[in-house]
Amino acid sequence: MTSAKSRWEHLQGKRSGVLDRARNAAELTIPALMPPEGSQEGYELPTPYQSLGARGVNNLASKLLLALFPAGVSFFRFRIDSDILESLGEGLSDVEEALRKLENKTLRRVEEGNLRTMVHAALKHLIVTGNAALHLPASGLARVFRLNQYTALRDAGGTVVEAVIKETVSPRTLSDEVRTACQIEPAKNLADEEDVDVYTHIVLVEGGKQIEYHQEINELEVPDSRGRNKAEESPFIFLRWTAVENEDYGRGLVDEYMGDLRSLEGLSKSVVGFAAVAAKIILMIEPNASVDRERLIEADTGEVVTGNRDDVSFLQLDKFADFRVAKSVIDDLTLRISHAFLLQSGTVRDAERVTAAEISAVAQELEDVLGGNYTVLSRELQLPIVRREMAKMKKEGELPKFPDASIKPVIITGFDALGRGHELNKFRAFFADLVSLMGNDRAVGQFNTSKLTKRLASSHNIDIDELLKTEGEVAQDQQQAQAAQLMDKAAAPVAGAVAKAAVAQQP
Repeated sequence: MTSAKSRWEHLQGKRSGVLDRARNAAELTIPALMPPEGSQEGYELPTPYQSLGARGVNNLASKLLLALFPAGVSFFRFRIDSDILESLGEGLSDVEEALRKLENKTLRRVEEGNLRTMVHAALKHLIVTGNAALHLPASGLARVFRLNQYTALRDAGGTVVEAVIKETVSPRTLSDEVRTACQIEPAKNLADEEDVDVYTHIVLVEGGKQIEYHQEINELEVPDSRGRNKAEESPFIFLRWTAVENEDYGRGLVDEYMGDLRSLEGLSKSVVGFAAVAAKIILMIEPNASVDRERLIEADTGEVVTGNRDDVSFLQLDKFADFRVAKSVIDDLTLRISHAFLLQSGTVRDAERVTAAEISAVAQELEDVLGGNYTVLSRELQLPIVRREMAKMKKEGELPKFPDASIKPVIITGFDALGRGHELNKFRAFFADLVSLMGNDRAVGQFNTSKLTKRLASSHNIDIDELLKTEGEVAQDQQQAQAAQLMDKAAAPVAGAVAKAAVAQQP
């Protein structure tokens, strides 16, 4: 039987180029996400000359977290199978209420742990390196693994069929049973104690329906580490930013804008060097100057020094015009990178009058760029998390065991939220135009208002058939309005007479 360590060594050969690309991307943004090979905790990491990359990654990761997992709002719904839905009849409302309670219970489970923190960290890894892995154990806190901690093998459809996770831990964190079973010899002195490698081997079995996993140390199986789950309820979630066909690993957003980030890094380094040289003050004195050099250096502000002013000058760099070109290119690069990372402050034009509608349009356009990524993340991140939490709750007895495929979780944030946002904007524009037209009574009086409303809705590409009142409802509203007017007219003389009588009775 092949050991987990040998599978790790075999699979990591295909990952070397991906790691190099990931480290280059991290070096220009957040180096700690993927340190150079061989780095340890105390090592000094590369320091970029610009902070735009790091600011963009943090900003985009936070926005994605709020879009995919909004605080206090459910990001999924339970949907009932259509056949069961038809048979419920009047009991549908009771079932929907019960499902709503189950949704809230599942959401509380997600919010109570550290999952949100781990997802935020995973999103930063996805943006920079394009890859990350989550572990949602049956008990305990969630964990995130970066690209250099795991290897993966995917089929043509992108499903992970095999993966190996490598962790390095101290023997003191392991139980006596594990140390004995895996032949870990105790060190005589704590200073001589060496860390051990723990390999977790995950394999897809039974035609993709189940996964099996176990851990090994020193090529020996760790006691009680073997497990088995349905594939859709796996505790291991392997994520990609961009799914590339026939590739085991994804590509990050930073990889797509590497040229701009490298150019910005080089120009920022040059400008910083120029600024350091330009800030250095060097006083030049003519060789035969009449002014006393030491007296001039020691003179305080406002003190009188005897000498010829032409004998003294300051060294200056005649490179201002050249560095204006560098500044212009930096501004263009900053704008392009800000667009890529949804940095609103760097994408709105610099002008005296920038309307709220313009800002909203820019924001909506930038959000649309992530439509494809929302699709990947909803399938590979949100759904697996919900299914995993459902499986844990069923095992603990907190969730009823539904028949297979009778109730399914459906994601309602991310890409779907973008679609609803566009629909809302179209309705706002439609009603704004409708109110503007209906406000002109003289112009509207020449048209059929019902047909005009439908034509306007068609121009905005929205369906209002279910919203329009029927002819009977319109006629009923008109009758009620006429009756109200008649009552007002009849009540006016009576109210006037009552008021006169009340005044006449006053002393």
